[in-house]
Amino acid sequence: MKVSFLKAPIGGIIGLEMITFVEPLGLECVAGAIELEGHECQIVDLRIDGVEAGLAKVRAFEPEIVGLQCNFTTERFRLLRLAERVRREFPQALVVVGGHDTSRDPEWFARPSIDVLAVGDGEEIMPALVAAYGRGDDLKDVPGLAINTSGGLVRTGAAPARRNIDELPMPARHLIADYAGEYYINFRRPLALMETARGCPFKCNFCSVWKFHESTFREKSPDRVVAELAAIEAPNVFITDDIFWMNVKRGRELAAAIKASGIKKHYTIQTRSDIITRFPELIEQWKECGRMTVFLGLEKIDDAGLSSVNKSNTAANNDLAIEILQDLDIGYTPNFIIDPGWEHADFDKLKRWIDRTGAYNSGFSVLTPLPGTDLWDEVVDDVNTRDWELYDITHSVLPTKMPLPEFYAELAGLWRHTMKVRYETHGRLKVNLGLLAALATGKVTLGAMRKGMRMGTVLGRAETFLKAHRDSAGRLAEAAELLATG
Repeated sequence: MKVSFLKAPIGGIIGLEMITFVEPLGLECVAGAIELEGHECQIVDLRIDGVEAGLAKVRAFEPEIVGLQCNFTTERFRLLRLAERVRREFPQALVVVGGHDTSRDPEWFARPSIDVLAVGDGEEIMPALVAAYGRGDDLKDVPGLAINTSGGLVRTGAAPARRNIDELPMPARHLIADYAGEYYINFRRPLALMETARGCPFKCNFCSVWKFHESTFREKSPDRVVAELAAIEAPNVFITDDIFWMNVKRGRELAAAIKASGIKKHYTIQTRSDIITRFPELIEQWKECGRMTVFLGLEKIDDAGLSSVNKSNTAANNDLAIEILQDLDIGYTPNFIIDPGWEHADFDKLKRWIDRTGAYNSGFSVLTPLPGTDLWDEVVDDVNTRDWELYDITHSVLPTKMPLPEFYAELAGLWRHTMKVRYETHGRLKVNLGLLAALATGKVTLGAMRKGMRMGTVLGRAETFLKAHRDSAGRLAEAAELLATG
C-alpha cells in the first residue's frame, strides 16, 4: 500500500511560525510504524511546498490512503479545506485524519470529505488500518477508529493498549530530508524534534495532554534516546516531552549516556520548576551534554493563581527555579497564563515580578479553553466564538472583564515590558551585537532573526490582537460555507 501524509498549510492570525516552525514528528512516527510493515510512505509539508506543488508530489506518488493531521484546534478549518481538496483530487483514496485535536473531539470531524478518524496514538492504530484496507477487510474490525458513515460516526472501540515506547519504530526522518533545513525555533536553525517520553501524570485543567494519554507516562530508555540522537543531523534539538526529567533517576542515566556518546547539541526542553528546585545537581549534569534552553510553564506568580489552574506547584518554587537557572547560566523562558478576568493591577503585578526576577524572556498565553479539556467543560457556555483560528492562546475567546481594547493594550504592554527589561539588563548595544555575532557564526539565519525581531514588534501592538476579532466575521462566513459542503 502507498500512504501519503500531508501537513496542512500555514494559517493562523499572528503566525507563531515566525518564532517556531517545527517538523511534523507525529507523521514521521506513524510513517515509521507503517513502513516497518512493508508499506510505502510519503510526507509532504505543504507549509513549505505550498498547496499546488505539494499536491503535485502526491499525484506523482499515487497513494491509496491519504493521512492528514489536526493537532491544534486552530488547524480545524484549514484541515477541512485540505480534506476537501484531497477528496476532489484523489477520489479513490481513503482519507484518514488523526492528531490530538481529532482525538479530543472526533464528532467535529464527521464531515463528508473525511472517511476515517484515528482516535489515539497513530503508531498503534494506523498499521492495522493500512493492512485491513489493503486486504479489503471491514475497517469496523480495526480498533481505535471512528468511521464516518451516512448514519454518523461508528466507533470501533478503544485503540490497542499502549506499548513500551522503546518498542515503537524509529521516526521516518528520511521522509522529511528535503525539508530538514527549514525548521527552527527562535533564532536556532536547523532544528529537529525528539521525543524521549509521552504523557503527563498531572492534571492541569487547561491542558489536554494528560487526557489524550489517559494520565499515562512512558519513557524511552537511555540507549534508545542516544540511538535517535545519533540519527539527527541538526545541531539544535527540541525535546517534545511535556515534562522533561520527570523521572530523575532516568534523567541522570540519560545525561551520562549522552555524555559518553560524545553527541553535543543545543537542547530546548520543557520541565517544571519544582523538579529544578529539588534536583539542581541534575541540571548541572545536563550542562555537560551541550547548551540548553529551559521552557518553564510557570503559569501564575502566586499560589492562589496556581491553584486556580490545578498546577500542583508553588510560587516559591517558581522563583527559586529562576535563580538556579540564572546562577548556572542556562537560558530559560518562563510562560504565564493571562486570565480574561484580569484587571490593570494584575498586569502590573506580573510586570513587577519580571522586574524583580529579571526574567526578560517571559512569554504570555491567554487562558484558552480547548475542546476536550476540563476547562472547556467548565466554561463552554461562556465561550463567545467558534472561530477556531482565535484559539491560538494569544486571543481571548472568553469575555474579558476590561473592555477588549484595554485588555489587549495591557497584553501588548507585557511584551514591550520584557524587551525593556532585556535592554536594561544587558544594554541595547550588547543585545544587538550578540545577535550579529550569532548570525556571523551561523548559529542563526538572517531570515530567522528577522522573523523573531518582527514577532516582538507585532506582539507589542494592541492592534495586532484587535484586528483578528474584527476579521472574525469574515472568517466565520467562509467557515460556514466550508462546513456546509466539507
